[in-house]
Amino acid sequence: MILEENIGSVRLITLNNFSKYNIINEDLEIAIIKALMAAEHDEAVKSLVVYGGENRSFSAGGNYNEIKKLRGEAAERWVDRLVELYRTVLEVNKPTVAAVDGYAIGIGFQFAMMFDRRIMSADACFVMPELKQGIYCSLGAAILHFTHGYATMQEIIYRCGEMNARRCLDYRLINQITERELLVSAAIGHANLLAAYPRAVFSHTKRAMNKPFIQTLERSGQESKLLQKIFRFPCQ
Repeated sequence: MILEENIGSVRLITLNNFSKYNIINEDLEIAIIKALMAAEHDEAVKSLVVYGGENRSFSAGGNYNEIKKLRGEAAERWVDRLVELYRTVLEVNKPTVAAVDGYAIGIGFQFAMMFDRRIMSADACFVMPELKQGIYCSLGAAILHFTHGYATMQEIIYRCGEMNARRCLDYRLINQITERELLVSAAIGHANLLAAYPRAVFSHTKRAMNKPFIQTLERSGQESKLLQKIFRFPCQ
């Protein structure tokens, strides 16, 4: 489910789930977390790039048909899993870069927002379609509110539509647009730039920056579970 290689001091982690859309399920979540933690504790690795793979999407998120059926403890556990996945990315003290191609939808969109930098191919798009799918978007709303403010969060959550690379750059959801064939090399370039800072200074600064983000995620996760209990409906 995960392919790993070192390119210089950059650990390239490629998502390799069963479909080209890299649907996020529990097995892939576990594999991602293990790969992130292994890179974090490998002294030879100075930075990380996560990529969806050649001619594959970064991640089309979860299976909405399955998500809609979640109830009770299963729904609460699902929320906890998402928070753990997102928190793990934020707790990596080394520079992290998402190389986004194809689709980043729902959970895949939210997952991408955890990285220090996001590089996007000119053909890729972000989508947050939860409301259209009949799913509460409380966690996604909390993430976007924290990262990009209330007005941008409102626009993205209510619009539910595809956002091409240009729109994503206008919203500052990404840091660079590049051609598909240059995506990985561009992401590695950003990773190396961040890794050039003194490691201790970078890691302590990043930890301080991400602490309130992690607190927001944990608080939103608890609120999502509470909503699920009240309305008996899944929240993402």
